[in-house]
Amino acid sequence: MKIRLNEHQQGIARIAVWTFSVCLLIGIAVWRFDALAGIFRKVVSVLAPVLVGLATAYLLSPLQNWAERKISILTDRKKPHPRLRRGLSVAATMLVLLIVIVGLVAAIVPELITSIKNLLVNLPEYLTNMTDWINAHIASLKDDQPQLYSLLVSVWDTAQNSLNNFADQFEPKLDSIASGGADLISIVTTSAVSVFKGFTNFLLGLIITVYLLYNKERYLAQARKILYATMPQERVHGFLRIGSHVSYTFMHFFSGKTLDSIIIALLCFIGMTILKMPYITLISILVGITNIIPFFGPIIGAVPSALLILLSEPRKVIPFVIFILVLQQFDGNFLGPKILGDTLGLPMFWILFAITIGGGLFGFAGMVAFVPLFAAVYALFSDFLSERLHKKGLPPETECYMTNEILFAAAKPPADPETEDHAGDTETPEPESSDPEAAPEAAGTDDEEAAG
Repeated sequence: MKIRLNEHQQGIARIAVWTFSVCLLIGIAVWRFDALAGIFRKVVSVLAPVLVGLATAYLLSPLQNWAERKISILTDRKKPHPRLRRGLSVAATMLVLLIVIVGLVAAIVPELITSIKNLLVNLPEYLTNMTDWINAHIASLKDDQPQLYSLLVSVWDTAQNSLNNFADQFEPKLDSIASGGADLISIVTTSAVSVFKGFTNFLLGLIITVYLLYNKERYLAQARKILYATMPQERVHGFLRIGSHVSYTFMHFFSGKTLDSIIIALLCFIGMTILKMPYITLISILVGITNIIPFFGPIIGAVPSALLILLSEPRKVIPFVIFILVLQQFDGNFLGPKILGDTLGLPMFWILFAITIGGGLFGFAGMVAFVPLFAAVYALFSDFLSERLHKKGLPPETECYMTNEILFAAAKPPADPETEDHAGDTETPEPESSDPEAAPEAAGTDDEEAAG
């Protein structure tokens, strides 16, 4: 006997199959987590050039669109030349990318190496000064808390020895890299495989970027084609809407935050030069890079920078901290809002949540990328909740749910058509007449009936 299921039963069966499949996959993932993590790392390593190409093409797409619009003024005067316009715009975009990379490496890397080398050379002196300062401040614990005093001294001695050993091993490598000596060849030879693999992935990533930028409309059309072929049409529309919103939020935030961080790094360089601070280039780069992280980036960059200045020139720590506070106030209250506006729209708790999760999973890149991605998901989920509450006749404002008794004053329940129809058929009692002549007649009629 053949079993036939109606549409409702088929929907229940599909939900049951999907639920069982998801639970099975979760169980396998928990049971064989290490093996799956190794497979995932292997897949990411193999697909590294493709991932680099996709990320680079995505980030360079706005620049390529702008270049194409400008080039079209020259190439499309008499008739359109789409291939020529696209080829020139892609070439100009890649040229700008290479110029930026070469310029940053040529301008920043030598200065950065010099700053790190000076830090490593002077590190023993810095540690000696720090040891004297620590001994002076914990001397009172030697008699009162001898165990705590011994523990602190032991921890600091261990840290000091580790830093000195690191400096002794790393300083010669910096000298060879800065001078281009024979040691550089041995260093590169020792890690030849990793260097060659990284360079190959980067080169292949650039080639993939060129292909993606040149035919991006076709590749996007193929992706939509796959979605429409494998998913219901309504879900595809929702998926594309979500993807568009996430992409806009991420791109707007990333481009604006990058420009904001570059300006902050330049202002930090100028201010530290005027104040004659040590390690100007190193600290300016650190402050600019960490400023990309929303809200908590300035703190992450300022703490190690202040510690570095404390080791080298302690009397300049307080001026540096004051300067960083003024700079970050300027960024948070004026420069950032002018460039970004209210792009995120996230409460502070959810920003900290996104930074924690992203940093734990993917490090610094996760801390930067997870905040705008989470902001887009947060906005979409808020819209979904508002729509569901509106259908139920409930207010979407969070303030209405501060207590167990929901305040329905802001809510207007949707009208029921059947209720309206029955309400129209209900007869309403006629109001009593306000005519002064009609009142005596009515009173007289009642008296006659009572007399009869």
